Formats: sequence, C-alpha cells, structure tokens
Amino acid sequence: MHKIPILIFLMAMAVFYGCNSDSKSGQHKKNVATDTDTTTLNINVPKAKYNVFIENSGSMNGYVSIGSDFKNAVLGLITDLKSKNITDSVSIFYINKEICPKQINALPQEIEYFFKNLNPTSFSNSGCGTNTSFLPEIIKKAVKTNPNDINILVSDFIFSDSSGSSPQYLESAKNTVELYIADELKQRDFSTIVLKLNSQFDGFYYVESKRPLKIDLKNKNIRRPYYVMIFGKQQKLQLFLSKINFSDYKGFENSYYLLTPVNSKPTAKVIRSGKIGDFEIEQPATKLVINNAKAGGRNTDQNIFQFSIAANLEFLKIDDTYLSNPSNYDLPNNYTITAIEKNNDETNEGLKGYTHVFKIRTTDLKQIQDVSIKLKSKLPNWVTESSTIDDSNPFDTVKQHQTFGFDYLIRGLSEAYSDKYQGQEQFAISIKVSQNKYNSHGSSSKLPWLLLLIIGCIIGMLLFFKNKKS
Repeated sequence: MHKIPILIFLMAMAVFYGCNSDSKSGQHKKNVATDTDTTTLNINVPKAKYNVFIENSGSMNGYVSIGSDFKNAVLGLITDLKSKNITDSVSIFYINKEICPKQINALPQEIEYFFKNLNPTSFSNSGCGTNTSFLPEIIKKAVKTNPNDINILVSDFIFSDSSGSSPQYLESAKNTVELYIADELKQRDFSTIVLKLNSQFDGFYYVESKRPLKIDLKNKNIRRPYYVMIFGKQQKLQLFLSKINFSDYKGFENSYYLLTPVNSKPTAKVIRSGKIGDFEIEQPATKLVINNAKAGGRNTDQNIFQFSIAANLEFLKIDDTYLSNPSNYDLPNNYTITAIEKNNDETNEGLKGYTHVFKIRTTDLKQIQDVSIKLKSKLPNWVTESSTIDDSNPFDTVKQHQTFGFDYLIRGLSEAYSDKYQGQEQFAISIKVSQNKYNSHGSSSKLPWLLLLIIGCIIGMLLFFKNKKS
C-alpha cells in the first residue's frame, strides 16, 4: 500500500501537465486560426459588363433640360468605367414601363452623342412610357436584367402610382420591393449600393402628396436630389469599388452598402494612441488582448477608459465615408466608437499595412469582457432624413434635400437583405479587455477542483480493489 501515494502523485502530475499542455496547444491553435481567418478578396476576375438604366419619367425632365450636374455625374461615371479599364462593355438604356436600349456596347463617340441629346424630348420619344413610374417594378427590372452583369439604375426615386393618391401606397410599395429583392436573393447572391447625389433642376415638379398638383421650377435656381443604385455580384464589384471614388462626382452626398456578408476577421492590433486610463498590451499586439485596464486619467472623467486599434480594411473596397461613420458599426452596449481615422501617415512604421484607426471608449469598464466591433449593413440616418410624405413646398430649403416616399423603398431593400443574411456582418474584430490578466481568469480555481476530483476517483478505485481482495 505504500505505493498508492506515489501512484496518486504520478497520476496527478500527469493530469496537471496534460491539462497545461492542452491549454497551450489550444491557445496556439486558436492564434493560428485567427491569423488565417483574415479575408483578402480576389479582384483578379474577368471584367463584368455594365448596363446603365436611366429612368425617363416626366419627373426626371428637370435634370436633363439644361446642362446640369446630373448629366456630368452620370457621364463621368460612364467615362470612368471605360477610362479606368474597369470594363470593356457599357450599354445605356432608358427604363420605365419597358426597357429601351439606346446604346449597346457603346463606343466613346456614341456615349458622347447620347449625352449631347439627353433631354426631355429624347425621354418622351423613347417609347418606354413616361407618365408614371411604379418604382418597385423598375427596381425589379434593373435587378433581374442580365444578372451576371453590373446594373446601374439612375432615378429620382419619387414613388408615383397611377391608381390614385400615392401616400396610400407607400407601405405597399415597401413590401413589394422587399418581396422582389428577397425572391431574387433566394436565386443568387448579389450586392446593392445606394448613392445619393443632387443637381440643378429646371422643370415641373409633380407633387405626389397633392396629386395632380405640379409646380413650375424653371429658372428658380433649385437643386433636387437623385439616386443611383448599383446591383451586382460582390466579387465582380471589387474592381469597380477599388477604382471609383463616389465623392469625385459633383453633387455626391451619401452612400449605403447592402453587401453580401464576407464574415471576415481583418488584420488588427491594439495601439496606445489616444488612450484614456492605462493598460498593458499582451504581445504580440495582434492577439488583441488588453490586460490591467484602468479607467480615468489626468484631467479626465475617472470613469472613462479608451483604447485604439489599427485595422486593415483594404479588402472591403468601400468608400471611406461609409467606413469612417461610427453609426455603421455594432458594439456592446457599454462601448462606443469615438472616432475612425484613415491612416494616411506613410512615415509611421507602426501603422504600415493598416488602413484605419478606431478609438473605442467606455464609462463602464467590466472586470473582463470581449469587445466586438462589427460592420453591418445598417439603415443609415441619411435615408430617413432624405424622405418626406409632404412634398407640397419644393421651394423649402429642407424639402429640396428630400424625396417623396424614399425611405419606404430603401427599407424594402434593407429588410430583404436582413431576412437573407440575418446576424451576419461584413467583418468582426474582437478585443479581450480585462482589469487584470485576461488569460488567467478561472484557471486558478478550476484546476485544483479538477485534480481533487481525479485524485478522489483514484483513491476510491484503489480502496475498492483493496477491499475486494480482502
């Protein structure tokens, strides 16, 4: 029996080192997995064909009756598609009740001719129908036509219904858009980008909230919003997004991305820039572990804790106005993003290879917490701010930035994507924050109890066999 204590000791040590080895092995595997999770999208794909659909209802006449930012921006976009070698094929259509081809696989001189003759007369002579525009049907046509191409729809997106008073049909229009887009997403994955721009408007404004009222805005120095929707497979959009900067087009205001989620974990690291309070960065900094976090600091609210992370978001190819907007991100309720800055400092060796710096703050520092930053296709505030159901005074400076029923249509789009990709995000970065050492939590208490349980089992088995022999 004097061998029993020795046997127990040896087995206990084997369990201890085995657990410790498994823990280290698991940690090593976890780090390797994190490194390989970073997604870099391949933009070396065949060039897509591009189709530009210009809605030609009567409400669009005011944008094309004069030389305008509308014409220049649309022509500028088409020019960039060709001159920046994004595509070898651009076709131009009018769209309304029908799709009317104007220039197929257009040559440069044909594009120039088209825009020189883009006016209310060419609209009305198109044969597409210009009296009303049932936008859900127009959006459906733009999405479904040549689904392997990139389709660009240009419209004022003013909802109009020939059946009667348009305000009564807005909720129905939202549901119809959602139904159409959801059905198409069941067939294939594609992304949608919504852009808001503004331009001079010289023509009649048709008041949808007071039909059939129309107001003459000729020679009134009025600007009106219009919108561009871009539909296409995300892989094919990468080349486009890598070379096009939407803010280059005069009148550009905002963008909204409804992208096929890539669920990426981009390369990121913790940095000490902009810190409030104090902390230690567990090395390497790419492990994203903060230890010994303490809130407060000199001349600062004692409850504030702030740290920064640098991240490489180059793979997303999304314009910076969207990436740098904190409202487009989800975080735990006790944390906020106070700033997102583009890294333009080529001399900073510590930030080489990182495109953005996030400053993250809390006034409720937990003992231990995983802080996740997720980029989601959230409905931005500008969509609601750009919408109205009372468009009776187009001279009002606020109304000049608003579109009748716009948010109903965009919510229809957004909800279709939410239904298909619920809970998925473009990317997620998780930072482990602890007021002592993150990786020590729970380890000191669990191991002794595990050893005692194993030792107890061994003693019980030995006593059982001893009693059985006796």
